[in-house]
Amino acid sequence: MKHKILAGIIIALFSTASYASIKDKKAVRAADTSISAEVDKVKAVCGNTSLDVKVDWEGYKKMIVANKDKLAKDNYQSQWVIAHSGQRTVATLEALSAICKDDVDYKEEIAKLTKINVTAKSDFSDSASDFSLSDNVLTVESGHKMSRSASDFAKKIKSLY
Repeated sequence: MKHKILAGIIIALFSTASYASIKDKKAVRAADTSISAEVDKVKAVCGNTSLDVKVDWEGYKKMIVANKDKLAKDNYQSQWVIAHSGQRTVATLEALSAICKDDVDYKEEIAKLTKINVTAKSDFSDSASDFSLSDNVLTVESGHKMSRSASDFAKKIKSLY
């Protein structure tokens, strides 16, 4: 009897872990799809010849594991963290498009971007996103807990130029 109960508990644990993993995979796929569509818009509006956006999903997984107690305290699920990162990345791209539409001088500089690297902040409680620019690479250290809109990031991006 004990073995049957123990086996049931083990199966339930693995089923839950697999289910969460599937939800995370679906969240990553959805985020990547949205990001890819927005990259095409930035290239069309800003004139970038190439623009590669790389989200460090492995880094997000590590951050989620390291902050599991904080996520649990807020009843927060890992796929929500992933979805919000995708939304924040799309908002960054929308901000770039909006800046290009509004100002030809910024457009000229933003058109030189070739890469955007997105990483997770290590502390889940940190909701601010930070931006840095080196040569033609924009680095975004993404905050957590909520989605953002393009207007939240435009001023920060402009300040890099």
